[in-house]
Amino acid sequence: MWSPDKYLESLYESTKPKFNFDVRHMDEYIRWRDGLREAFARVLGEFPKIKVELNPKIIEEREYPDYLLQRVVYDSDENLPVPAYVLKPKQSAEKLPAIVACHGHGYGSKEIVGLNPDGTDNHSNPSYQKNFALELVKRGFLVIVPDLLGFGDRRLEEDRNKDPNESSCHMISTYLLMLGKTMAGLRVYDIMRTIDYLETRDDVDINRMGCMGISGGGLVCGFTTALDDRIKAAVISGYTNTFKDSVMSIWHCVDNFVPKLVNYAEMPDILGLIAPRPLLIESGVSDPIFPIEAAKKAYEKIREIYSFLDAPDKIDSDFFDGQHEISGAKAYDWLEKWLKA
Repeated sequence: MWSPDKYLESLYESTKPKFNFDVRHMDEYIRWRDGLREAFARVLGEFPKIKVELNPKIIEEREYPDYLLQRVVYDSDENLPVPAYVLKPKQSAEKLPAIVACHGHGYGSKEIVGLNPDGTDNHSNPSYQKNFALELVKRGFLVIVPDLLGFGDRRLEEDRNKDPNESSCHMISTYLLMLGKTMAGLRVYDIMRTIDYLETRDDVDINRMGCMGISGGGLVCGFTTALDDRIKAAVISGYTNTFKDSVMSIWHCVDNFVPKLVNYAEMPDILGLIAPRPLLIESGVSDPIFPIEAAKKAYEKIREIYSFLDAPDKIDSDFFDGQHEISGAKAYDWLEKWLKA
């Protein structure tokens, strides 16, 4: 009887995003792009003005029939080390195109490189993320898979003995929000620093770097690609939607939330900042947390931006018969097309 449903609905409807894409001329587009990027970086919590030294180290190496697996660690910021797996195809003397692979909720980087939480091999029973880093290295990419903040080896000390699938997302996210920062912002910065690390490697072609992410990793992939032009192509799986129809209407982890973001832009406008670089959107038609109709609506809005920039061939979709999961039916070919041609 006294529910706030209508209040919330009217609040959203009365909010007019400042950077809703509605431009006719290139000078308007440049103002839109630059203004949204500046506002977006600000609401994410801003990034450190001075970068710390990366101090990269290789801490483990394994050899498999077709690829080498390294465990590396580098510094994103002071007191903020990032452990990551690097998968490198064997018998590759040349500089390789590289992909940053961003995992979703689960037990962290191990979940998409063919490992169980205890580090033993798991190539035959993948989760909804389908070991997609392994699929990428099979295609000849060097792949780096950082543990996103709050998962795997980057959980809080108090959570390290809990079930491996239990994250530290809630505590870290709420702590950061009280300090004017966001989990999304720190994760985006970690990926930017991951790209900095890739640029130091002599086996990476820095002009052919891409990104692929699923679910929460799709957020990180999409947001980072929107802000960092060093990423030349992207695949976003199980995330593209509208904020209104997904995280504002269905229960989601608090790591998805960025205060005041919708005052500036809805999700399609933010992902439209990727244009005109190649972008593939994956979404399962039965995804229960990122509804397919809203995914299609968002995709069409992003397509408008690509069309404005005369780049309709650089955006595509894979709306597949599935749920909240990786498809891969188009994704790996898409990245090969744009990064290996």
